[in-house]
Amino acid sequence: MKSVRIAACLLAVCLALRLAPLPARAADSAGHQKRLEELSGQLVSITREREGIKEKISGASTEKEKKLAEKMHWESQISLTRREIDILQERIGLLEEEITGKQEEITGKQEEIDRTFERYKKRMRAAYMAKEPPAISMLWGASDLTDLLIRSEFVRATAEYDERLVRILRDERAALEEAKRDLEHSQRAIQADEDGMQAKRQELEEQLHSTEADIQSISMLEEAYLSRQAELQAMDEEVQAQLDKIYAEIKSSGEYVGGKFGWPVPGYTTLTSYYGWRFNNTNFHTGLDISGSDIYGASVVAANSGTVAYVQTTYTDGVGYGKYVIVDHGGGYTTLYGHLSSVSVAVGDVVARGVSEVGKVGSTGWSTGPHLHFEVRVDGKHQNPLGFLKSKD
Repeated sequence: MKSVRIAACLLAVCLALRLAPLPARAADSAGHQKRLEELSGQLVSITREREGIKEKISGASTEKEKKLAEKMHWESQISLTRREIDILQERIGLLEEEITGKQEEITGKQEEIDRTFERYKKRMRAAYMAKEPPAISMLWGASDLTDLLIRSEFVRATAEYDERLVRILRDERAALEEAKRDLEHSQRAIQADEDGMQAKRQELEEQLHSTEADIQSISMLEEAYLSRQAELQAMDEEVQAQLDKIYAEIKSSGEYVGGKFGWPVPGYTTLTSYYGWRFNNTNFHTGLDISGSDIYGASVVAANSGTVAYVQTTYTDGVGYGKYVIVDHGGGYTTLYGHLSSVSVAVGDVVARGVSEVGKVGSTGWSTGPHLHFEVRVDGKHQNPLGFLKSKD
């Protein structure tokens, strides 16, 4: 009878150990992830729409058409950005919900760890208080085969339970660390989205304002030219004839210094007039007009290394390039910087690319507003500067 009671008790303990419940796992966030992926896809679609709008600008022919296309471009960009901001706000909301869920999950996981650890401590304390004998001693004490089998099962179940508790603690700890990493990732994503929205709003407002100002400037320039077309055409022919004489007298020194030309007005990249025909094909523009907000007085630097070949400081209001400088870069390559408010060099000065100042941006000569007229010539013949410039640095 005693052996039967022992067997029954040991069997009950074994069953209890085997049936010890595992901790519940937190519900997954598959729905949130699916929606976040959908929002990411919408953001990619908006990027593609932006690329399509850029192609429309490249098809414009005149200066005014280009600027009007740019205005439409930025208005479309604003519409797209508003959609983008709505998407980002929804994504921020989802991420905030995820963060709340993660925080609750972290709290729950910590509680699970605490409960499991308490169970483990109780198990170890009980074993110590009962002075539980080593497994081999327990097996040697069996009275018969039935008793041996029951004791063997008890030893195995006890060891399995202890191992299981340790494994649960390890897995719960790993899950807790992963939840914390996910939480930090979501928090960083929210911050990036909020920073991105603020930057997009500011950039678009600045671009739209700049483009509207450019359109107004081009319209004023076109109206001013067409109102005095015959007079200005005659003056332009005279100015070009004078320049032809000047270039004929410039003896280009040695070989071309080499390399692409640098941007002549660092920090100002707006082009209000390109090289080529403008004003309904009534005026050929021989260079680039570089403008921008508060550009008056900005430093104009040498686009490439060379020697100052010509300086013009006297001028007539409303005529020609006003104050201007010509720099020789060797091999017949020269650059011209027109409408300057002041000149910083003299003939014979050696200048370095992007470092030496040749003057300050102004509005002297025939100009409706502050800008730099920039020309590139090879053997005295004007060329499209965009083919020589490296970048708008």
